[in-house]
Amino acid sequence: MSWGPAGRGVQRIVVWRHGQTMWNATGRFQGQADPPLDLVGQEQSRQAARYLAADPPDLILSSDLLRATSTAVALTQLIKSPLKIEPRLREIDLGSWQGLTRDEVAASYPEQYAEWLDGRPPLGRGGESRAQLDARVLAALHEIEVDRVLLVTHGGTARSIIETLLGVSHRGRWLAVLGNCHWSKLQCYPGGWQLVAHNLAPASESMLGDAGVPAVERGDADAVDDGSPEEGSPDVGPSDDADASP
Repeated sequence: MSWGPAGRGVQRIVVWRHGQTMWNATGRFQGQADPPLDLVGQEQSRQAARYLAADPPDLILSSDLLRATSTAVALTQLIKSPLKIEPRLREIDLGSWQGLTRDEVAASYPEQYAEWLDGRPPLGRGGESRAQLDARVLAALHEIEVDRVLLVTHGGTARSIIETLLGVSHRGRWLAVLGNCHWSKLQCYPGGWQLVAHNLAPASESMLGDAGVPAVERGDADAVDDGSPEEGSPDVGPSDDADASP
């Protein structure tokens, strides 16, 4: 996806993942379930907000799930940028996996889990496909009318946003999952979008989360289907110009 020159569409996007929840800390797939931030997540949000407030966006768009809106409010308390709730920035619906740990999914749905680990969409899980997630994310992005926007969202949705903007394949896990309350920056150039920075966060122990649970296993962060987009999904990438720098 590529918009026109400055003044005709968004030029800079910051993608900010919500702070930690208890489900993140215990390694549960969250999807569109709605657990709140835990105490660590609340502190992460306050610390990250102080950094992000130094360069305020024109608009903050937040998923309507509580863990995202609570994270967004930590920033709006420091800056005057308007906040708009955008349900299309929700996490992917994980169907029967929501609320389960990886071990529980592996025990209850071994074939689905094996497909997912192999990079294929797990059949029979229910919920949303990757193409459906991409489509609603794309529709929300196309309605942005400011130059600089900050999106408060989720691990899987953040990955969808970044890969969709860059026009790269969804297959494989080449893009590191955003940690809780970490953020990435993208800039639009004439040739397309460029990932300027990824997985940024203040240097803080709270940003490391629970040392007993690896970052990639904290809840919904890595729960997006890795198969190819479904037939008929939108062609949203920039042109074939691999170098998006000016």
